[in-house]
Amino acid sequence: MASAGDPVDSQHLAVAASDDMYCDHMSATLADLVSQSTGDISSLNETIDIAEKLRDDAPADICIPPSFWENLGVLFEMRYQRTKDLDDLQAAITWTELAAATTPQDDVAREQSYSNVGSMLFTRYRRNENLGDLHKAITFLELAAAATPLDHPDRAAILNNLGAMLSSRFERTGDFDDLQQAILRAEEAVAATPLNHHDRAATLNNLGNRLSSRFKRTGDFDDLQQAILRAEEAVAATPLDHPNRAAILNNLGTMLSSRFERTGDFDDLQQAILRAEEAVAATPLDHPNRAGRLNNLGNSLSSRFERTGDFDDLQQAILRAEEAVAATPLDHPDRAGRLNNLGKSLNSRFERTGDFDDLQQAILRTEEAVAATPLDHPNRAATLNNLGTMLSSRFERTGDFDDLQQAILRAEEAVAATPLDHPDRAGRLNNLGNRLSSRFERTGDFNDLQQAILRAEEAVAATPLDHPDRAGRLNNLGKSLNSRFERTGDFDDLQQAILRTEEAVAATPLDHPNRAATLNNLGTMLSSRFERTGDFDDLQQAILRAEEAVAATPLDLPNRAGWLNNLGAMLSSRFERTGDFDDLQQAILRTEEAVAATPLDHPDRAGRLNNLGTTLSSRFERTGDFDGLQQAILRAEEAVAATPLDHPDRAGRLNNLGKSLSSRFERTGDFDDLQQAILRTEEAVAATPLDHPNRAGRLNNLGAMLSSRFERTGDFDDLQQAILRTEEAVAATPLDHPDRAGRLNNLGTTLSSRFERTGDFDGLQQAILRAEEAVAATPLDHPNRAATLNNLGAMLSSRFEHTEHPHDRESAIQCFRQCTTLHSATPTRRIEAGIIASSMLAEDQNWVDSSEISKAAVNLLPRVSSRSLGQRDQQHMIKKYAGLASRAAAAALEAGKPAADAHPQVAKEFEQLRDSLDSSGSESLISTQSTAPRSSRHSTSIALDKTIDKIRQLPHFERFLLPPTASELMMAAAPMHPVVLINVCSFRCDAFLIQHQSITTLELPGLHEATIKRVAKVMKSRSPTKNQMLKLLQWLWEALAGPVLDELGFCEPVTTEAWPRVCWIPTGPLCHLPIHAAGYHSETGSRAVLDRVVSSYSPSIKALLYARRNIIQSAQSQACNKAVLVSMDTTPGCSALSFARQEIIELERLFPASIPRVVLDAPFKNDVLTALDNSSVFHFAGHGLSNPSDPSMSTLLMTDWQKNPLTVKDLVALKFHQNPPLLAYLSACSTGDNQELDLLDEGIHLMGACQLAGFRNVIGSLWEVSDKHCVDAAKDVYSTMIKAGMSDESVSLGLHNAVLNLRGGRGGTSTTREARDARLIGTENEENGIGDPFIWAAYIHMGI
Repeated sequence: MASAGDPVDSQHLAVAASDDMYCDHMSATLADLVSQSTGDISSLNETIDIAEKLRDDAPADICIPPSFWENLGVLFEMRYQRTKDLDDLQAAITWTELAAATTPQDDVAREQSYSNVGSMLFTRYRRNENLGDLHKAITFLELAAAATPLDHPDRAAILNNLGAMLSSRFERTGDFDDLQQAILRAEEAVAATPLNHHDRAATLNNLGNRLSSRFKRTGDFDDLQQAILRAEEAVAATPLDHPNRAAILNNLGTMLSSRFERTGDFDDLQQAILRAEEAVAATPLDHPNRAGRLNNLGNSLSSRFERTGDFDDLQQAILRAEEAVAATPLDHPDRAGRLNNLGKSLNSRFERTGDFDDLQQAILRTEEAVAATPLDHPNRAATLNNLGTMLSSRFERTGDFDDLQQAILRAEEAVAATPLDHPDRAGRLNNLGNRLSSRFERTGDFNDLQQAILRAEEAVAATPLDHPDRAGRLNNLGKSLNSRFERTGDFDDLQQAILRTEEAVAATPLDHPNRAATLNNLGTMLSSRFERTGDFDDLQQAILRAEEAVAATPLDLPNRAGWLNNLGAMLSSRFERTGDFDDLQQAILRTEEAVAATPLDHPDRAGRLNNLGTTLSSRFERTGDFDGLQQAILRAEEAVAATPLDHPDRAGRLNNLGKSLSSRFERTGDFDDLQQAILRTEEAVAATPLDHPNRAGRLNNLGAMLSSRFERTGDFDDLQQAILRTEEAVAATPLDHPDRAGRLNNLGTTLSSRFERTGDFDGLQQAILRAEEAVAATPLDHPNRAATLNNLGAMLSSRFEHTEHPHDRESAIQCFRQCTTLHSATPTRRIEAGIIASSMLAEDQNWVDSSEISKAAVNLLPRVSSRSLGQRDQQHMIKKYAGLASRAAAAALEAGKPAADAHPQVAKEFEQLRDSLDSSGSESLISTQSTAPRSSRHSTSIALDKTIDKIRQLPHFERFLLPPTASELMMAAAPMHPVVLINVCSFRCDAFLIQHQSITTLELPGLHEATIKRVAKVMKSRSPTKNQMLKLLQWLWEALAGPVLDELGFCEPVTTEAWPRVCWIPTGPLCHLPIHAAGYHSETGSRAVLDRVVSSYSPSIKALLYARRNIIQSAQSQACNKAVLVSMDTTPGCSALSFARQEIIELERLFPASIPRVVLDAPFKNDVLTALDNSSVFHFAGHGLSNPSDPSMSTLLMTDWQKNPLTVKDLVALKFHQNPPLLAYLSACSTGDNQELDLLDEGIHLMGACQLAGFRNVIGSLWEVSDKHCVDAAKDVYSTMIKAGMSDESVSLGLHNAVLNLRGGRGGTSTTREARDARLIGTENEENGIGDPFIWAAYIHMGI
């Protein structure tokens, strides 16, 4: 027999005894060569060359035996395994087919040839996916099986291989019969394999695979259970070091993962990952099957991430998937599936981190997978489904509508390619429903929503009750049903949506990452039901669910922004229902977080900006925070700008923008805001379908704005249109809807306005009916009940004026009274109602009730001028209720009521919070920056309130920052130093005489508010003659000062140096008048205040008490630390002051050397502020500038005042309280004047600012003063002070002496002056000549 290396002697063969011997020898030679081949490529090449030579040298008439062809095929197949050269595989198939064809029918070798050629064809199919190869392979294996005896040892292997081929054809064509046959063949193979046979593990493994495939196709759980049992048997039967063990472990891991997906049993997933990791570890790095095992491990890790949220699992899954793709040849049939899995994992990472590049890569990988998958391939549906999901995610991230369209097309293709009874059809229907629902949300196409619901219902119906994915599909169905409710108002849809979503929550494990999303959706639906029914428990539950959702969501998860946004909306709804301001604060914080966490180009940013604008607007409505309203409008404008013109949500955002613009109009009166508000709301109504549930609310808003325009312009057509729009709104609102009350209320208001315009009494009757319906439909504790009660009260008052029926007036008063006691209502509503009710009761002479209601209204004032507001907003709120306290005091008098460092840590806390609020009080009106500073200010305000409560728990601090008690009021006075508070009201005026041991009241029948206002107007005109001034001072004596001094016992002129002192606290317009100068000055005698007492002023009792406490606590010494002397003889934009510099020179000479002096001539603002540090005296000779619209911005004019003014705020910010300076002498015009009539009681002017900053005494002027006489007055004041040792008493006495000297005629008749001018921002001032009273009566002292 020839060896592989020996030459073949053809001649020797030719002389063989016969042809049979030649053929036998030829076959034996080749068989021997095959058996001796080492398998290395060089040996194979040499052996094949010899075999081909044998074939070629054979005589033409010789019939080469089948065994030769069989072995030649084996050689080529062996070389193919080494080279993967398809030509070798083709040759192997050709020679093996020839062997089969030439083997006699009854030859047992025929079945082996059939089996071999079938296996080779199957190998080629797996390379090129040519179905013809697979069909032929199955045919050959079926022939082999048929030709193999039942008891033949090879039958099991043939059946096993046939089952594998049938299974592959099922996977390629989806023909279920192939899978059934594959399982039958696999079961036969197992049955034919002895228990101890080395191939039994492989046959068990294959049977398990087939059963697993049938489970995936039919959902029959028993198949999966049996598959796992067979795979576990296979693993158990495979030695630890067996090469096939990795494959069997890999298959078992895949099946365990499938059972986890079906049952949610986490232990199965854990075991699946362990098996997959073992499989990968046991597979050599260069093994062709390693890629598939890495792919499966990545899938299982990705599943664990989806179940636990462990981001490291996802990272590892992506790494494994990338390795799998990299190890898979470009033309490999399995590459598509691995690309698809990599895309899924990348998409999951995008959903977890928001990294857009991951999404882009996911789509690219999945598009590659689709492109590599044949059109008729069963797996194409799954890949299309995944691609649709990713395109939808990109749409949600970018708003690119084409992505959504493509996503729907891909989802529809996926569903169409999935058999009706396929287990995965439910998931694909679910995804298609989601895509259609998204398109509805984007376009408003109702048919899309209907189809979405149908698809979602099909998905749920096709999902087993115990399937882990059922929860997600129920959740999606609930979302779509809720969307249909929002579109149609069909309440049953909402009920069903909540039921489906509650089922979803119940079916979702407590620690499942998807639970947060489901809780969020349930919360949204419960909130919707609250908005529809008013059931407060629904809202409470909604907030609990939303809070759970946020708490269960990692801080860096992109979806967290959406959950925060929804929670903010719900908290805002609870505020609107209960009036709990903390809910609104939290709503703003949550919504700000949501906006901050949303990328600038994200489609959902517009909705979150819209919600933030709405909550900021609500805070403005509640607190008057104007900057919050400005921010609300900016956010609403951003939201509208970011919303496409054809977007269904644009109407709602335009509506909200319109509401905010309307609110700004109501605050500022800017008519353009109202015009723009109406335009935006008209756009909103026009863009809202006629049958949309939200149309009613938008019509209602439009009606309110048209009514406002009528009130502003008197255009009757606006009022008619307002009524029509509001009637439409009411008609479109269900009878049981919580918002119906508000719309009835607005309709009543517009009908009432028409009555006021036309006198149509029937219109008023209808208005009252609507308002009564509104009140009846509003819960007793609802904050909006206040508005309906107020409006009904106003209408009943109007009907009383028309009919004079007493019942109407009584009912109106009752409405207003109810409003004042409604604790959930805004303080502004309650105060306004209290003012009206108390006034009506006062008209009826019911002083007891009027007093009680007024008192309640006054007690609410601190709540409308919150510390969280900036100064401008505080002043606005104070202006609204100017005179309320005076009216309350007057009513109380008519009713016969009597007038009435131990804790350093908490003190430091209070001061830090107070200073934080004070320092942030100068924010600009409009800020385009983040709203965080505003929220921080509100948070600080809340913290300060809590600190104040803490302080009030400490011993001796129970009344910290509360109104003073009667005993505390008496502490403001000292022996011979009474305090006189003059209360001015429209129906009476009184003086409260506060002495060291008593408080009494003195009615002033000769003093009337109307007269005071008339006189104050003359004073403010700067034009009274000397004679007018003297008569004015005489009237002031008769009506006020004379009776008060007589009552106090100061009846005679002072003849000693011990002057009694009186501190005057005027209110209202009386603040403009010089009480200290009242009297008969053109006659001898004592009928003048100047002749009986030394006068001082204080803005309030509390300010006086505070100043006295400061002195006691600081244990002041009489030493004067430093005097800061400032002159501004030349001021940019102002007239020159010839005597300003001279005044400072005179004072320099006057001050003794023991008093250090800092002299500043024409300084800049910062120079002055620096010099004031550790000073005792601040003397300013120059111009003052009063700001009527914002007194806190009134200014002392330094050289740089036009760019950097020294304002009231700057002085307040100095806070000298730890070491209060002795005196601020403002030798400037109108430093004690406040042109804002509604803020007269507030002491918001330059003198008040100095006192607030900590100066113990302040000297200034009520109006413009003579430049020349300022020098004389200053010299007299300081002369007295220096002689008296620079004490507090010496300041008021010094000014008193100065005024006496000026009154006595020392220059008193001069009319030539250079005025220290008070120019008013927004007004003109003309210099007017003045007589004597204008020279000396202007000077006043504030202090102790």
